[in-house]
Amino acid sequence: MGIELIAARPEHHEELGQICHRAFNTLHERHRVPADVPTKEVGHLIIGGVLHRPDYVGVVAVEDGRILGSNFLLLADEVCGVGPITVDPGVQARGVGRMLMQWVIDEARKRRGADASVRLFQEAVNTTSLSLYTRLGFHWRDSAALMQPAPASDASVRAMTSDDLPEVERLSMRHGGHSRVNDVRQLLKMEFPAFVRQREGRVVAYQVATLFGHTAGERNEDLLAIASHTASVLPGPMAVVLLPLSQRALFGAALSAGYRVSKVLNYMSLERFSPIPRPMMPSIQV
Repeated sequence: MGIELIAARPEHHEELGQICHRAFNTLHERHRVPADVPTKEVGHLIIGGVLHRPDYVGVVAVEDGRILGSNFLLLADEVCGVGPITVDPGVQARGVGRMLMQWVIDEARKRRGADASVRLFQEAVNTTSLSLYTRLGFHWRDSAALMQPAPASDASVRAMTSDDLPEVERLSMRHGGHSRVNDVRQLLKMEFPAFVRQREGRVVAYQVATLFGHTAGERNEDLLAIASHTASVLPGPMAVVLLPLSQRALFGAALSAGYRVSKVLNYMSLERFSPIPRPMMPSIQV
């Protein structure tokens, strides 16, 4: 019996979490870059976060009852986000990744039409996945530095509430090119750490922490201030941000402020895509 794809279900959580840890940790150890999923517990948190959200759909590759890997598609807002895609290191190079990626492409187009907006971040050290995604139709759009902000408390930053969602929508539309409000609404329900920065009584930036969160602000200083504040109240791994290198002034300012680069990722999309040169830090998916 060959490899087949089935819908991801809650009973897959335990095994998919372990595969998530093994897949990422094997890659990161091989290339000596910081580990995003250093333990199986972190893998379980990541898979649980997408497996139980109503605005994700997922697929699992199985062979003779053995789970080989999985992939997920975020459908919260206009732009669909891919991942996390993970394949057990013991069965890589057998076409499992291609099957899982083709599934999310087909699923996005089935749900959103032939011109569906589909985006992802790809680990720059993983030349195999870069080649695969390109062959499947994804195009490189930008590169981004995974950065550890320098912690600095800021009195203008406070916790986000649901009342701030209209401002999240405004900022994400203006600075990211599309609304992320539905995604943020779900992340708030899941109690992800989230913050806003105010200036003269007005919200000028927001951030949802972790790589599944994202940040937008009116000025570069707003993004640096809110990200640094987040780093002052959360553990380092939860405070990391993705900073597109096309935002040269923001990247330079971050380095001057003491931010450290951990590694580089590639921003890729299926649709035609023009980066918006306004202050923003995207999530690992969109």
